[in-house]
Amino acid sequence: MRALAGPAMLLVIVGGFGLHRMLAKPGSPPRDFLDQELVGADDAQTGSCYSLSTVLVASTAFTDVSSSWERADDETWTLTLESLRNNGGGPVHIYKKYRFQQRDDRIHLTNVDASKGLSTALEANIDELLEGPHDRKSTPVDRCAAPGASGYQFKPK
Repeated sequence: MRALAGPAMLLVIVGGFGLHRMLAKPGSPPRDFLDQELVGADDAQTGSCYSLSTVLVASTAFTDVSSSWERADDETWTLTLESLRNNGGGPVHIYKKYRFQQRDDRIHLTNVDASKGLSTALEANIDELLEGPHDRKSTPVDRCAAPGASGYQFKPK
């Protein structure tokens, strides 16, 4: 009987993990969603020359924000970025929720919800998100790698 205890325990652990994975919601958008180009804030909806994943990594790297994703449907995801700041009177919860929607193989920022005092204007938030890839001279999408390529606020290398 003791000889079966180890394999039985392993089976319970593997089975529990498998059941958890089957019932859990996806934790983040699929790679093909994140690899699409983020659209700029201009009226022409010019591409930014950066994929959504590049924008998010460049904007949040080396920061104290935590992130989580929530799926609305296959084409729409909400990213929540949160952090705690100490304002002298104790910690203050700061957050921004970005709603991204995929249309025609590009990603559009469609809504922003934020803590009091932070901008919810789409143009201001897209500009803020693009500061990271611009400052870090991140790798653009293939379309913008060619000489003479242009994009929303994009400066070729």
